[in-house]
Amino acid sequence: MFTTLFLASGSFLTATPVVLQQSVDLHALDAKLQGGLIERMQTAQAGELIPVDIVMRDQVPADQIQALSANKNKQTRRADVIAVLRSMADATQPDLLAALEVERATGGVGERVQPLWIANVVSVQLSADVIRRIAAREDVAYVHYDPPRGLEVLTSLPAGGTDAPTCGLNLIGATQVWSQLGVTGRGVTVAVCDTGLCPTHPDIANQLWRNTGEIPGNGIDDDSNGFVDDITGWNFEGNNPNTSDNNGHGSHTSGTIAGDGTAGTQCGVAPDARIMMLKFINSLSTGEQSVWSSMQYAVANNADVFSASLGWPHSFNPNRATWRQICDNSVAAGVVVIYAAGNEGCGTQVDNVRTPGDVPSVITVGAVSCSDTIASFSSCGPVTWSSVAPYFDHPFPPGLMKPDVSAPGVATTSHNLCNGYFNLDGTSMATPHVAGLAALLLEADPTLTPAGVRAILESTALDLGTPGKDKSFGSGRVRAVNAVQAALANGNYCAAKVNSCGTVPMLTMAGVPSATANGGFIVSASNTSGGQIGLLIYSDTGAANIPFLGGNLCLANVRRTVPVNETQGTPGQCNGVLAIDMNLFRAGFLGGNPAPSLSVPGNTIRCQFWGRDSAASFGVLLTQGFDYVVGP
Repeated sequence: MFTTLFLASGSFLTATPVVLQQSVDLHALDAKLQGGLIERMQTAQAGELIPVDIVMRDQVPADQIQALSANKNKQTRRADVIAVLRSMADATQPDLLAALEVERATGGVGERVQPLWIANVVSVQLSADVIRRIAAREDVAYVHYDPPRGLEVLTSLPAGGTDAPTCGLNLIGATQVWSQLGVTGRGVTVAVCDTGLCPTHPDIANQLWRNTGEIPGNGIDDDSNGFVDDITGWNFEGNNPNTSDNNGHGSHTSGTIAGDGTAGTQCGVAPDARIMMLKFINSLSTGEQSVWSSMQYAVANNADVFSASLGWPHSFNPNRATWRQICDNSVAAGVVVIYAAGNEGCGTQVDNVRTPGDVPSVITVGAVSCSDTIASFSSCGPVTWSSVAPYFDHPFPPGLMKPDVSAPGVATTSHNLCNGYFNLDGTSMATPHVAGLAALLLEADPTLTPAGVRAILESTALDLGTPGKDKSFGSGRVRAVNAVQAALANGNYCAAKVNSCGTVPMLTMAGVPSATANGGFIVSASNTSGGQIGLLIYSDTGAANIPFLGGNLCLANVRRTVPVNETQGTPGQCNGVLAIDMNLFRAGFLGGNPAPSLSVPGNTIRCQFWGRDSAASFGVLLTQGFDYVVGP
């Protein structure tokens, strides 16, 4: 929850507010009033409180954060990044917070003071006089105006249940990922920063993230994370655990990520992912800080993906430097950060893509129709940071190409609050398609870093428009099957992998492979971890070059073959056995997606079993492989 925190230790203010001395450089002081703050102060009424973000002078150096992000252990990486960021805030904010407590006596400080550590920032409402006194402090880098803003402009259309997946899911191939690869987003948490969601919609009720450390409704912060009864997320507008939606935007985007189709229409790309709802806006009464707080919550509470269908046009004077720092810090902690490009089209060069979609480390999403044409409203790149301190990079031309990828966002069908469906247009609708796909990738390979997710999304996208990464489609429209296959193959697994018991799963066969028989050819894997999910992968075209993985992959045309959901054996031990009758599968009796090559006499097929070793942090293991020749 929001906490008004005032610490008395070390305050350099006395019992009365600071009075500016004649020696203060007023020009330098004005330079510390940013984002249109000077103009806003000039029009303020007597005693009026202005929403601002106080950016501290001392920040954790970017190279230090970058060094921590190199840790391949995801849990310790996140813990280390959080610890360093918290340490900086704890060491430098107490004097400022004490000063604000003193200033409260003047009536010039609002009720809510929000210290952040995701970047070293304190958000608060202050009078014009107090703003100048705070800005004059040596430990303050600058004070930025943070007024409330609205959502993207969207188009609402009627929609009914279709008893089928939406066109967007079909276009990117999400349904094939579920049926052929058996990947649905299990075990992945997607934090959605939006207007809330209706928790009783039948398609999302079972996909809500649950804070297991909190006891519902007891009024106690059971897990000591600073939020009372945050069972499914937090409301950063109302400062309470009620994340219900009375707008519709958040219910719609959440449905596109994880809606499971219970009520009739399959909307969600990752129907087994979990939604952590972070409500930032509803009555349009909050600004940038509420989204920063949402990102901080997502990092602190172990979200895997952060999806936000929102953004600030450059004409709104967003605090671009702090946005970039917070996004970079979140990514360094291991969160895949995804934002909408915006709905400004291609009107103003380098200023079409909204902040923070313009941040280099963010995966920025443009919108296409279900016929793969670019949406007329989808914001075009490139962007530049050449005038933004302390970065001063990506000068234009050529600038930084954005968006990064595109996804369906025209007449997108998804949840209508608590029941039914309706259509919306916008990059808001494209963004959750990519967030859902990120969840699929992280189930396929939980070791993927944010950079790894981004590399797969871009390298497997369907290149549309100008060849190469362009200002409209980015690297192209995302393709779920190609991306998830790449994630399953991540690591160039040509050799068998040792399991947690120190043994290599062994692959054997019995019987005769036949293009005409309806059974009798059994492929088995032993020494597997009991309870794991196994996938039989085969190749019919030899080795494949996978540039973004840095070499050859022993399996080309990676495919899901047979729906294997269990193994015999004891969970946590390596006594499980997987067995599949390939002749039955080839004949179409076991589901999955048999390749035509399995039914061609004389074809050579390569086999390997993939799996998850639950006793080894869900590390990927692989059996030895063998080739067999299809008989008549």
